[in-house]
Amino acid sequence: MRWILLVIVTTTAACSDHGTPIVTEGVRSFAVSFGEGTDLGSPDRPLPPADEYRFTIVVEARDRWGDRVSDFDGIAELSTLGAALLSAKRIAFENGLAGPVEVRIAYAYRTERIVVRAVSSEKEIFGAREMRLPTGPVGVSAPIYLPYPRIADVQKNHGGAADAGLSRLEKRNLTIRGKYDPATATYGDLVVIAAIEGGFYLADPDEPTYGSLYLYTYSTPYVDDAGERSPLRPGMLIREVNGSVFEFFGFTELSFPTFVPKRDEKGRILVDPTLVPAPRDITACVDADDDECLEGAESSLVMVREIVVADFDESDDGWLTYGQFPVETAQGGIILAQTSSTAPAFRPEKKKGQRLSSFTGLLKQHTSARPSTWILIPRDSADIVEEEKPSGR
Repeated sequence: MRWILLVIVTTTAACSDHGTPIVTEGVRSFAVSFGEGTDLGSPDRPLPPADEYRFTIVVEARDRWGDRVSDFDGIAELSTLGAALLSAKRIAFENGLAGPVEVRIAYAYRTERIVVRAVSSEKEIFGAREMRLPTGPVGVSAPIYLPYPRIADVQKNHGGAADAGLSRLEKRNLTIRGKYDPATATYGDLVVIAAIEGGFYLADPDEPTYGSLYLYTYSTPYVDDAGERSPLRPGMLIREVNGSVFEFFGFTELSFPTFVPKRDEKGRILVDPTLVPAPRDITACVDADDDECLEGAESSLVMVREIVVADFDESDDGWLTYGQFPVETAQGGIILAQTSSTAPAFRPEKKKGQRLSSFTGLLKQHTSARPSTWILIPRDSADIVEEEKPSGR
């Protein structure tokens, strides 16, 4: 077995709400071992991507000299650095040993560890809650090396309601990269789709569904391109991004991110416009009012065909504040459009009832918007193709 002696904690007692010390006699730390031959990956060779990882561990209670405390029959709780723990949280010791215990984790990325913390055998009452207080000794396993998360890991609903659009990874700080190639031990590149609205849209070219994400930078993002200040532009390649996942009224964002462009030997940012995904036709999704289908296209470049600028109330707050207006498909599907900041020459209030051959844009969501929570934002006026009028004789 691979044994790892962990942190030595100087505190061996905690107090209850009545001030009574809770003592873990003799135990100063826990050592965690994995089953023999367990593959924990390495920094350069992480474990393959998986929805769930399973490990078998044995935990030993140790004294200050590193010897087993053979009379310890207490309780400890398991946790992780960030992953979801799917298996039992609590373990019991007998003669200083606990296990073998199966530990199952999900939503696990990059470097993970299994944490063991001693807790009191009796529960304490705090308001309406009952809980076991930690008693001091802790232990942390050897690192488990996992792949970086991808955009799709952030964007997927993970079993939640599609119309809620909530990421299971909300509030976690993550470093996101492209697809990992075990043959070369390298990660694929991410590509900028557009830079508008105080941020930019990023795509994973290897993920056709749930493969795009909005990165909120507050202001227009600029980069150093071989010594020159340049705005991000479509086709620029990004090696990795880091930020905190945040849900803004159902719209999944990476807030205030940092990012690492891919550069050549002269420091110039590499640009490959061919990697920008082609617009995805979501007309059928809009017709069916299919939130799950639309969630899969959130933040990506999409297209709706054969639509009409619907009538709308120009005193409505959505129009007055955000410039949002409805467009309707031939089958009666409704989606909002917002052109004021990126295609100001298009005046929807003067085009009510006018047919458009196609409308391309970036797809975002705002759960308080009406009559649809889904919004199309064109990159520029060229994304709006008006229907050609037949020439008269």
